[in-house]
Amino acid sequence: MLSKEDNDILTQTGQGTPMGDLVRRFWVPALLASEVAEADGAPKRFRLLGEDLIAFRNTDGKVGILEEACPHRRSSLALGVNAENGVRCLYHGWKFGIDGECLDTPAEPPGASMVGRVRAKSYPVREVAGVIWTYMGPAEHEPVFPDFEWMHYPEGHCVPFKVLEDCNYAQAVEGTIDSAHAGVLHRESPWGHPAKYEHEKDLSPKLEVEYTKYGLRYGAVRNLVDEGKLHARVTEVVMPFFTLIPPDGAGVRKNRRMANAFVPRDDESTWHIQWFFDDTTPIDVEYRIKEGGHYVDENFRKLRNIDNWYLQDRQMMKTTNMSGIEGILMQDHAVSETQGRILDRTKEHLGGSDVAVVAWRRQMIRAARNFAKDGTTPSVLGADVPWSKIRAATVRFPDSSNWKAEVPLHPEAAAT
Repeated sequence: MLSKEDNDILTQTGQGTPMGDLVRRFWVPALLASEVAEADGAPKRFRLLGEDLIAFRNTDGKVGILEEACPHRRSSLALGVNAENGVRCLYHGWKFGIDGECLDTPAEPPGASMVGRVRAKSYPVREVAGVIWTYMGPAEHEPVFPDFEWMHYPEGHCVPFKVLEDCNYAQAVEGTIDSAHAGVLHRESPWGHPAKYEHEKDLSPKLEVEYTKYGLRYGAVRNLVDEGKLHARVTEVVMPFFTLIPPDGAGVRKNRRMANAFVPRDDESTWHIQWFFDDTTPIDVEYRIKEGGHYVDENFRKLRNIDNWYLQDRQMMKTTNMSGIEGILMQDHAVSETQGRILDRTKEHLGGSDVAVVAWRRQMIRAARNFAKDGTTPSVLGADVPWSKIRAATVRFPDSSNWKAEVPLHPEAAAT
């Protein structure tokens, strides 16, 4: 369990908080590129790290992210006209470019000095892997972009999805670095029936953590007694909130590769942005939607949600799967959201299966404390992280070997 003070540090991400200020030193996924696909289209309202923002694609096709409130009288710029390479406030016509510069003030007297002097709060943007990314920290500390290998796959081989998760980002992250739950929550047979996948055969894997320059990775080692081999799922956890999930290694999900970003919308909700990627075969989007249960409304809220109890089917629990909930993502969100909007970690009773969760918490809290104390930033923000070498894996091996030997860490990724 955590103290209340540590839980607050971990979960609070607004401006001026230790974690909020630290996360703002990273490039973060903001929204899908498809949400602002049209040049001169309607500005898109969204919330990120507790801030109300808009995104818009200008006439030249470039994307800008601005504070939603116009710096003149604080009306919403989302109401405005997006044309001629700027968004024009509906109230008095003040116009702003993608960098926040005031370009026109038609309601002001001739000679008014607002143009070129007043600026809307803006953030730099990159459009990569189907997602609009932004950096919300001080310009002089802009870090290297997290250039993962799958960001360069051919079109159709890397597809992003987005879902609103109704809880704090930290418990969303923790749900994906807890490999022990996979054989229970995601069990594709009723309890007591034969297991379909290797990670369902041993429900108490041995978890081993290795710290890295970019965060940590861990192996969940299972004993396949009937085959005389060991089986390990190696998950990569990249600060502050990225997780790379290994493929199942068997069955229909044998080669499934996936990355998650759990971006704080505010302290009580999270943008779960998820990429499926495959360098050999285009992604079957319809299958991924069905497998995960990625059915959402126009605001990316799940159609199966806590209000309708995820449409859990008790009969299905007896005949089809363990959870009675359709979709892997839906199952994950159900257990995270029912912990409460912000999990009270002072009331937990942790076990051996929580080793990776505890390691990530400690790493994040320590990093936030150090940053608040003297501005020290974690090594992941350096310029020498081997992004293209960060890859989750599933391996089978004899008990004379170990998962670290089977999936060696790149030398440049070793913790400093």
